[in-house]
Amino acid sequence: MRKAIMLTLILTALSFGAGQSKKLTPLPQELQRDIIPGFSLLLPDNETRLKRDDLAKEAKKLGAKRVVFSFFASWCLKNCAPEISLMRDNIAKLKEKGMLVYLIDVREDLINEGDKVKEFVKAYADNKFPYYFDQKGNLLKDFGLVKNNEYNLPTIVVMDADLRVLYVLEGEAGNDFPQILWEDL
Repeated sequence: MRKAIMLTLILTALSFGAGQSKKLTPLPQELQRDIIPGFSLLLPDNETRLKRDDLAKEAKKLGAKRVVFSFFASWCLKNCAPEISLMRDNIAKLKEKGMLVYLIDVREDLINEGDKVKEFVKAYADNKFPYYFDQKGNLLKDFGLVKNNEYNLPTIVVMDADLRVLYVLEGEAGNDFPQILWEDL
């Protein structure tokens, strides 16, 4: 009887981890503040910028419960495309739960690679989410999410409406994505 219970517990533990998103990435010191560090991201028009204070105002105005930054690159096809596609396919639920999603292209030059990024966003996000350029990857660095000058994409940063980081997801999405974005709402 004890062997059967033990075997059931082991199998349950093994199956529980299979296909789960990597939700519990420890928050770096830079994200353990009251609010995320200041930033300025470039829109595809190569003129307009999104800044932290503007984002905070927009989140309040729209009554957002969560703000999601989805960091990607067009060269990150294998892992980034499925994650962005899953968010696109669940856009109604994301909106219903009060989630604002922003796609942030990392380390791709707007002038030279802007068209490639635009095609990527159209193909996998169906232009359902606004996207911005962080051409030098400074935001991930400022967030403390770049280790040894390596960018782990995709990376998702989930914040509350006051722009305090709740958790970070790194690597490919599991079978519980994007539900884990709204699980505690």
